[in-house]
Amino acid sequence: MTRKLSPEERKLWSRVARTVRAAPGKSIVHEDDEAAPVAGGVSAVAPVVATRAKPARRPSAPDDLSGQRRVRRGQHEIDARLDLHGHTQETAHRELVDFLLWQASVGARCVLVITGKGRLGVGILRSRLFDWIADPQLRPFIAGYAEAHARHGGAGATYVFLRPAR
Repeated sequence: MTRKLSPEERKLWSRVARTVRAAPGKSIVHEDDEAAPVAGGVSAVAPVVATRAKPARRPSAPDDLSGQRRVRRGQHEIDARLDLHGHTQETAHRELVDFLLWQASVGARCVLVITGKGRLGVGILRSRLFDWIADPQLRPFIAGYAEAHARHGGAGATYVFLRPAR
């Protein structure tokens, strides 16, 4: 017995498939709508074309670097700050999403997110921050990010540049 993936399953699979990266020199097989039967009665999508995998898209530095340079030189104000010290990953993620969506809605252009450096300079909140701001829910609001200047927290903080409201 075979079946095709439902639209919800296809959407979920598509999200998972976009997170996969190919090993150097290897390629990932992209899928088509045609299903091929697999043992156990569940269908798999037939491979069609092998192409190089694209890395997950993360916001990059803003197109206009002058804004970033002004902030780093202290010539432009930071619109808001969020300090995530003492948060768990779950609460920090919730706080970050709420904070960035609110700041985008009020027209902020540059916010400072303080994660701390963590033990031995490898903080879990700092490393997860870049995954969280690459999330599809936040990506439309993020123009880019950069490590903060030493007076703003250095490696323990990140400037997040928000897109202007349209």
